Amino acid sequence: MIGENFYRIQTDSPVAKLDALGLGPGFVYKDENSIEEWEGHLPRLLFFFVLDRPIVTRSEICGTFWPDLDSDQAVNVFHVTKRRLHKALGFDVLVHQDGYYQINPESRVEYDVERFVTALVKGRQSSSYTEGLPYWQEAAELYRGPFLQGHTESWIKERREDFQAGYLEAMTNIAKVRLEEGREEQALALLLRAASENDTYEPIHREIMKLYARLGRRSEAAGHYQRLMDTLRSNGLQPSAQTQSVYADIMS
Repeated sequence: MIGENFYRIQTDSPVAKLDALGLGPGFVYKDENSIEEWEGHLPRLLFFFVLDRPIVTRSEICGTFWPDLDSDQAVNVFHVTKRRLHKALGFDVLVHQDGYYQINPESRVEYDVERFVTALVKGRQSSSYTEGLPYWQEAAELYRGPFLQGHTESWIKERREDFQAGYLEAMTNIAKVRLEEGREEQALALLLRAASENDTYEPIHREIMKLYARLGRRSEAAGHYQRLMDTLRSNGLQPSAQTQSVYADIMS
């Protein structure tokens, strides 16, 4: 069986600066140059998997990426994948210590997900929506699309849902500030943009309908409700009692 250090990239060069953009398709830049040669998608996903966790065991990695292989086969494929990752980046970005893998502590990695989560936390800790506005705006700007867009692995989908919820929270709170400022049209545009990210997330749609009504545009509120109904039904869902109640109040 291949050992831990069999596939080691030897380099005397200083460890490069990496920019990892997980919100969206999943780009990685080394010294501002995009990494294009990965020898398949697994090395790149392995990088993001470990980057997304403080430490992780080899068993966790193998169980996530190669659950159908026996232990020896999975370990061998893991080391080949790790070798390809290190080759793509030009240095050993994953290090093994005390039974765990982690991102090389000597490397300099800027991770958009980390900045995104930090902005959300600071926004939530603010005493008002207005005070938290810079953080909500930062989170919204960092969100360039679903986490590792285009991939359907279960661990990616779980994280994707978390980050999408954070984005919707940020956009909703920015819209609340705009409403407090009397900028209803801008608030509506923000909510519509958020709704396009998740067309079945009813709280956003309820706010859109209420805002249409506030602007005296009941027909557009009705049209929005009908489109929501169609979308939910196409996904085997029905609107919640709360959403139906909001619509009934608007139409009464």
